[in-house]
Amino acid sequence: MSFQYTYDAKGKLTGVFVPITEWNKITGETKQRKPAKRPVPTKEKVISSIEKGMRQVNQIEKGKLKSISLNQLLYVLSPKLIFFPF
Repeated sequence: MSFQYTYDAKGKLTGVFVPITEWNKITGETKQRKPAKRPVPTKEKVISSIEKGMRQVNQIEKGKLKSISLNQLLYVLSPKLIFFPF
């Protein structure tokens, strides 16, 4: 079994990713679940989000906003991320 572990910014274990084949063995499920449907953002929303991110980068470069580590970013984004089985 090849599990992937998720840690928070302090190094504390916060979760485990289990491949679907292993999960089916553990739970006894045999049907493949369909991923939840999420609304597709509009072009305007995507552009607005990118512009907001660029403004934040400029503030970080000027020392007006504190940067965060990649681990912190992934921790914040993790509930919003979509994982696709390969």
